[in-house]
Amino acid sequence: MYKTSAPVRILLHTMIIGFLASLFGCGDGKPGFFSSNGYHIAQEKVWYKTAVGMSYNVTEVVGADPNTFAEREFSSKFFPGRTAFYGIDQNSIYCAGYKIAGTDLPSFEYLCNNYSKDKHAIYYLSERLTDDVAHFAVVSDEFVKDAQHVYFGNGVFSEDPAHFSSVGEQGSGYYKDSKKCWYGIYELPDADAKTLRYIGPKTAADVTRLYYEMNEVSGADLQTYQILKDGYAKDAHQVYLNGYSIEDADPVTFHVVSDAYSLDARHCYYFTSPIPHADPATFQVIDRYYAKDARQVFNNGKPMEGADPATFRVLNGPAGCSCDANHAYNLEKRIEGANPKNFPVGRECKSCNESGVTF
Repeated sequence: MYKTSAPVRILLHTMIIGFLASLFGCGDGKPGFFSSNGYHIAQEKVWYKTAVGMSYNVTEVVGADPNTFAEREFSSKFFPGRTAFYGIDQNSIYCAGYKIAGTDLPSFEYLCNNYSKDKHAIYYLSERLTDDVAHFAVVSDEFVKDAQHVYFGNGVFSEDPAHFSSVGEQGSGYYKDSKKCWYGIYELPDADAKTLRYIGPKTAADVTRLYYEMNEVSGADLQTYQILKDGYAKDAHQVYLNGYSIEDADPVTFHVVSDAYSLDARHCYYFTSPIPHADPATFQVIDRYYAKDARQVFNNGKPMEGADPATFRVLNGPAGCSCDANHAYNLEKRIEGANPKNFPVGRECKSCNESGVTF
């Protein structure tokens, strides 16, 4: 029988110990793969772990005192229910593993996003953003400002803080100063800051143009434009989905059936695409993916060849499983050999594929 030598056994033992330490952490308190994100306090050091997918990173919290270190949750006064965690020891405050230099703990508070403040300054993450606390204001969870600048993250976004404001209700996504307009951080080309107004979800208009998010809605009639639901809108001439025209749709008879399906007197639509040969008079939505009329069944707007609308039923909508009296289907494709007569009544299947249906 083959035996490994002592040096090889020692090497293997060391490799195994190293592998287990990388997974579960080391004896010195350094976190491993399975350790939670955030701060880890050891006898002599404080560690901070971040992970994205299968990758993770562990860094030492430089200067932190493990004897007095603790993690503390702060609540935002500007956005109720919004909180953030910071590390604190007897001397300093830490954000995401880095020391926020010069902070005053008694006056320290969390603002929003990655912003915080004390009596001395405003901070973004661990970076000192501005000392102008007296003129500081929160515009939204994305933007803050002082007397000289508007900030997005740690950078200057606008140099017109006196006129920079949110357009419409909080969370509208639209902003303007005296000269420019934005949706989030995206500038609205040629928008008129003096007349820009909030219309409704993701929609704004100035005296001549209408915008859905950051894009101008081409040809929109401002006088008759109305928002429907689920991203749909219409005016006297056109119907729109997320700012894009639905070709040949009739605004007079158009109505939204679900977020994916809509119809007018002449056509049925799956998002912006007409469904060939669908009958608006008998069309009905079954669930998020399936619909039918008197003649056909549709999955994601595609006809399911040979499916019987009278006996059609969904077996598992998210998995794309369905059947009628004679056949079973995976999305719009027929599953050969599957016999719906043998399916249990009133039960959702677990899955379906070309091999069959599993309950």
